[in-house]
Amino acid sequence: MGTRSRIGIELPDHSVVSVYCHWDGYPEGNGRILVEHYLNREDVEELIDGGGMSTLRTRGKWNSNALRDENGEWMSDAAGYLMYENDREPQPLYYTERGEKVDIMHSSFDEFIKDNCGEEYAYLYNLDDNWKCYKINYNAPVELVEIPNYVTA
Repeated sequence: MGTRSRIGIELPDHSVVSVYCHWDGYPEGNGRILVEHYLNREDVEELIDGGGMSTLRTRGKWNSNALRDENGEWMSDAAGYLMYENDREPQPLYYTERGEKVDIMHSSFDEFIKDNCGEEYAYLYNLDDNWKCYKINYNAPVELVEIPNYVTA
């Protein structure tokens, strides 16, 4: 089962443009990937322009098989990503790669942090060029949570 999240960027008028991500939405998953690999506004805009995604970072493609070694163990690269037949450098796995339409959501901040597609976390790249993470608690207030600092740790 996925830990769903929403990834957004705040615009100067304080509206938010965002996309859905199905897997690894917790701070130690997508939070870590966002602070390590999406460090400026241009990178975040490019990420969101791709639309909704299954996962934020994988070597796999739709319908590709993960590789196993001679002992039947899953093969991983030096960074820990599973390796696949005809794999590629780690990157998002967008739904558009399997023919779905781009599904970018434009909203206010309040709409961004409400449960839109069962998201458990919402990540916002704000106007101060920082990532913020919000835990979406069903029937309870949204909670700002810390993203572990993997960049300087």
